[in-house]
Parts: sequence; C-alpha cells; structure tokens
Amino acid sequence: MSSSPSALLSATFYEPGHDHLVELVHQRDGEARRRLASLAVELFDPAGASVHRRAVDPNQEILDLDTVAAPLVGSHGRLMVLFDARYDERIFPYRPHHYAYLHRRGASAPPLYYAVNAVLGGVPDRIGATGINNFESYLFSSSFSGRYSVMLGNVSRFAPARAQVFSYHGGARSVEEVLLPPKAHREIALAPEREGHRLDRVEVKALFRLASYVVGRHAAGGELMLFDHMFAYVKPT
Repeated sequence: MSSSPSALLSATFYEPGHDHLVELVHQRDGEARRRLASLAVELFDPAGASVHRRAVDPNQEILDLDTVAAPLVGSHGRLMVLFDARYDERIFPYRPHHYAYLHRRGASAPPLYYAVNAVLGGVPDRIGATGINNFESYLFSSSFSGRYSVMLGNVSRFAPARAQVFSYHGGARSVEEVLLPPKAHREIALAPEREGHRLDRVEVKALFRLASYVVGRHAAGGELMLFDHMFAYVKPT
C-alpha cells in the first residue's frame, strides 16, 4: 500500500428501530483488489459529543449499523455516523463509495437505498471567510402527503457551522438560520405546503460542506419515505 493513503470522510444518520446496512466498498473487481486500507467509524450525539469509535476490518463488505448504534443511541433519538476511510489511489483511481439499505422494522413502506453522503470533512481552509461559499440543493421530483425535513451535521473538528436553510414553494422562499457546534447535528422541519404551493426545492448554504440529507416521513406513522443526500452545485473560489 501507499505510504500516503488518500482519505474519504462520509456521514449518515442513525435512528433506532431501523435495519440499516452500509456497503463499505461499492466498486468491485474480479480480483477483489479494491479494499480499503483502513476504516474507522465514530458516532456523535446531537450536541456533538462522541459516544463511540471503533476500527472496522477493511476487508469487511457490509456493516450492520443497527448492531453498532442501537445500544448507544439511548435518549438521543438520533446519532450522526462518520466513516473515516483510507485507501490507496493505485487501487482506487477515484474515491470509493459507500451505499446503504434503510428500512424501519415492521413498516409497510418499501426499503430505501441511498448513497452515503461524502462530506470529505475537516476544518475549512478559510475559517475567517465572511462570504457563504458552499451551496447544496435538492429538487423534489414528486411529493407525498407527509412531513419533510433536512438533517444537517457539522463534521468539522473545531469550527462551528452557521448555515442557512432555504425552502421554496412556488415562487416564495423562506429561510431558517442554523448554528451547529463541531460534530453537532439537527433536523430542521420543512413546511410541505405554503399558500397552496407544494415544497419544490430546499437549499443549504454554509461556509463549508455539511452532512446533509433530505428526509420525508409518512404523515401518520412517521415511516421514512425519503432519505437522500443533498447535492453541491456551486463552489466559488
């Protein structure tokens, strides 16, 4: 392996009562050469405190997140999960991807498959920057009668994150300010409808990239109908 492996920091969120399986290496080849050099998993409560960290066998293909996180979630309700993966560029000429299966046990809703958010993480290069320089967006191709929200997590080691969450209904835009200490995370509710217009789009602006997921829950039972990471589309320099 290279003496200077590349790093990939990915993030997801865990809630109790779900089957949650994470495929640690998506790309495969006939010789099974594409294996991570190392992988560490760390879980954080909503206030940003680390509740658990462990090394994972880099040869392991699937991680059962429920078995790791269920004993630790307690009264927190939700944990942010960071995957710190190291790999050799000679084996992965592009970064490896983690994919996941998510389903609430006993729910009638179908399971969800999603790509784990590659946040890349770390302290931003320009802590003192005053302009917002990271934009992420999600377009709703269809909607259902339910509850929508955005889950945001600050993966920085030291820097707090100040973000703006914009939601769009027709031509109207509303905004909510969010402040997250390092490793803290929150779920921000989005109105499914305003003045007769359904939710069209949500956008997050921050000084650096956050762990960000759009969530849709069934109105009655709260079952997950949507769980998908947001997409960065502009990064001015």
